[in-house]
Order: sequence, then structure tokens, then C-alpha cells
Amino acid sequence: MEEPLRRWTIRNLVATGEQNHTAMKQIAMEFDGYIRQLLSDRRRAGENAPRDLTTSLMNERVHDRKMTDEELVSLLRNWTVGELSTISASVGILANLLSQTRELWPRLRSNPRLVDAFTDEVLRSHAPLVSNRRVTTKDVEISGVRIPAGKRVSIMWASANRDESVFGDPDDILLDRDPSLNLLYGAGIHNCPGAPLARLELRVLIEELILRVDRLVPIENDPPVRAHFPGSGFSKLPLIIW
Repeated sequence: MEEPLRRWTIRNLVATGEQNHTAMKQIAMEFDGYIRQLLSDRRRAGENAPRDLTTSLMNERVHDRKMTDEELVSLLRNWTVGELSTISASVGILANLLSQTRELWPRLRSNPRLVDAFTDEVLRSHAPLVSNRRVTTKDVEISGVRIPAGKRVSIMWASANRDESVFGDPDDILLDRDPSLNLLYGAGIHNCPGAPLARLELRVLIEELILRVDRLVPIENDPPVRAHFPGSGFSKLPLIIW
């Protein structure tokens, strides 16, 4: 699936950048088709189905029943597309910050153990995932606002991670913040299962940059262009690599 997914990712980025909602809907349905084909292939294979994550999920029981195809598609879509879009957004966010804060380069070079704290802190300040959706499981009151059970809510991760009462000036990049306050990868039962892989990928990126590149320089009169919501990061980030 690697090559079809690579081509799909490019088409998705183009459609999102152009805000072509018709194309975005068609592309989303195409991805769902990939997953449904995987489910169909495994059902036909029966006992000979590959022993992988998809097969395991198909046999998993939740509340004493197997998951429906709609639930499986939703779950596998989130696990796959979430990593594709947020990591690509994170690369641009980190590169942009490094181009603006050259004083951090020698600090990271001299102490590579700070790289994970650096990536988490930068992405706290500029979220690669702006929001997510949830459904309330019971009546709840938050800051004087009552939300009944069964209501759809949007969780604004970007806003929570820039809460002045928790972080002070949210634009300050501080590498010694309490990591438990950072909601970059969620919290509790909604903690991102891909967090270790994401941190590994971003650690390798930053380590290679600080070892092989002297500096990243913004291009005068060609400013970055922010991505369209619900995406984050940049749709255009011109930089000179020295």
C-alpha cells in the first residue's frame, strides 16, 4: 500500500491547499475504499489472512461484540491518515522555528538529549493538530458551562496548549517545561498510540538537520503561507538551507 498511499497523500494535500471541497470528499471516500478492500481481502482469506493489525482488529471484541465495518474504517483511517498529515505539518513547523531562533542550534548540538523536549515544546506552541471531535458520555460542567450527555464537542488542542494560566507566554519556547502539561499527544485514554513513532521520526529529523546544516534562512519578500483549517503548519515555507 505504500505507493498508493504516497500518491493519495499528494492529492489530498493539493485539494486541501486549494480548498477544493468536492475533491476533498472524493479523496476521503477513496481512502475508505482502500480500508474496505483490506477488510474484504482478509475475510476471503479466512484462516490464511495475514496476522497483522487489521486482522487483529477485525477479531477484537468491544462491549462483547465485534466492531462494525464503519467502526473499523474510522479507526484505521485515524491511525493511518493522522500520522501522514500531522508529521508533514510538524516538519514545516519545526523548520520554520529553527529558521527564526538560530540561538537554539548550538544548544541542541551540544546536548542532543534536549531534542525530544524541543520538538514537543515547539509543537505545543504551534499545534500540528488543531482540534479533534468527541462525544460526551455523561452530563458534565466545565467552567460553568453544562454539556449534556451524547453531545458532539470539538476539543481545541491548539488552544489548550496555549493557555496562559498554565504556560505563561505561550510563544516562549522553554525546554524545561513540565511535560505532563503538554497535550500535544492527548492525555488519559485518548493518548496517541503513535507518539513514540512520531517522536522518533522528528528526533531523527532534528538530529540530522543540526548535524548537517549550518542554518535555515527565511527568504526575503517570500513569506510562509499558513495551511488552511483544519490543517496546520504551512502550505508554503520557502527557506534557504546553508
